Amino acid sequence: MTVVVLGASRGIGHEIARQLAEAGRDVRAVSRSGGAPAGAEGVRADLLSRESTVRAAQGASVLHLAANVPYTEWTTTLPTMLDNAIAAAHDTGARLVFADNLYAYGPVSGPLRETTPEKPLGVKEKLRSALGATLRSSGVRYAIGRSSDYYGPGGVSSLVGELILRPMTAGRRPMWFGPLDVPHTFAYLGDTAAAQITLGDGDRDGTWHVPAAPTLTVRAFADLARKVIGSERTPLRLPEIALTVGALFEKRLRGAGELAHQRTRPWVVDHSAFETDFGPFAVTPHEEAIRRTAEWYRDLGVGAALSRESS
Repeated sequence: MTVVVLGASRGIGHEIARQLAEAGRDVRAVSRSGGAPAGAEGVRADLLSRESTVRAAQGASVLHLAANVPYTEWTTTLPTMLDNAIAAAHDTGARLVFADNLYAYGPVSGPLRETTPEKPLGVKEKLRSALGATLRSSGVRYAIGRSSDYYGPGGVSSLVGELILRPMTAGRRPMWFGPLDVPHTFAYLGDTAAAQITLGDGDRDGTWHVPAAPTLTVRAFADLARKVIGSERTPLRLPEIALTVGALFEKRLRGAGELAHQRTRPWVVDHSAFETDFGPFAVTPHEEAIRRTAEWYRDLGVGAALSRESS
């Protein structure tokens, strides 16, 4: 049983491939560079090419689409990547698992559940909703795993990692774009990857929210991080205008403005349906997840982290 991970160079795709290889599974890590974690077969492919994607997926029983694409490239790349992954799933008969986020719901009131109506408003929210609809109507066996904001080793585009955990680890003051006393679900990247693997091993079609540790307010999460990391720095709340200005110089912030409601309203994710359908899932406590993430940042060093993210 060969599991093929499309977009395995970094982020969630790399972590999925790493965990599969660590478990002794037959895993093929597909990316533009062809790099792979230890124990995985590395294959170079262009996910914007249907021929290249289908060729890289040959022999797959499960396909994970987990490409880590910058905000600025979503509209021009993600629909094509999904279409090509669907073509590969049709060609191989593989089950296709899509690592998704929660943007498709748009602004919400109350906890997010799989039954929450999708009412996207922004461009990226509408795109995510359309991608899900495309997969559901594709005729392939599929699962969609939706995760809230993640952090963890390998999480090179993590907002909470970049704004809170990385500055604390470097002895700088953390910050956040939005109220600090609003509840917000933060997911650990390792848990998200493990949940995606569980979805791939299942046989049910559908959409699930992947498990995460209990929801905290942003301030409570930052206070916990201060304790774990040993920082004296308290978080600074930045106004939304700072995000707008910052986006002029930092491309990773572009497009985040339309998601302001995720930072100004409670963003609480219910994942009970996942455990109902797939059984108990042991999430990593925030304390341990923060510790591992801080160690990763220290091991990388500020310069190394910047170099890796710009590659």
